[in-house]
Amino acid sequence: MEFVVFAVFAAISVTAALFMVLQRNAMYSALFLVLNFFCFAVFFILLGAYFLAVVQVAVYAGAIMVLMLFVIMLLNVAYPEPLDKVLGFLRPFGVVTAVVFAVVLGGVGLASKMGDNASILPTIADPSSGAGIMLKGVGAAEAGHVQEVAATLFSRYLFPFEVTSVLLLAAILGASVLVRKRTEHA
Repeated sequence: MEFVVFAVFAAISVTAALFMVLQRNAMYSALFLVLNFFCFAVFFILLGAYFLAVVQVAVYAGAIMVLMLFVIMLLNVAYPEPLDKVLGFLRPFGVVTAVVFAVVLGGVGLASKMGDNASILPTIADPSSGAGIMLKGVGAAEAGHVQEVAATLFSRYLFPFEVTSVLLLAAILGASVLVRKRTEHA
């Protein structure tokens, strides 16, 4: 039963991601991104990480999408020229990137089918050397618990957490400045 639910929501997630990228209207793209976030929440539920599912819906599908929609409406993005003319030079780069991504993805899939999982796992540096980031192994049952998330977030990832809060503050201040300039010129 879990596989059926996973397969259905994986198909919905991939389809929503494609529609998100292919939409010409930024509002529709944002709504397809919300659908994708809800699919990710279902994946967290299937993994038994209920707290992460709630955070996924509340933070990403709720707060971040409200912020993105606010910015889209605030800036009222209008394209004077078709995007094909503006971004036409990027098409070959996109094709090369897609081919490289497909080759890497195929190589990882082939390596995992052949049983050579050691070659596709990330290399973890020795903690005494000071190089790299040590990853703490957390089981799927522990990954969604509030205590584990909080302990990891406020110990190992405290600095990135604080940097993120400063970046969000800068985004809010930037949006306020844009609104103030727009109302002064109007």
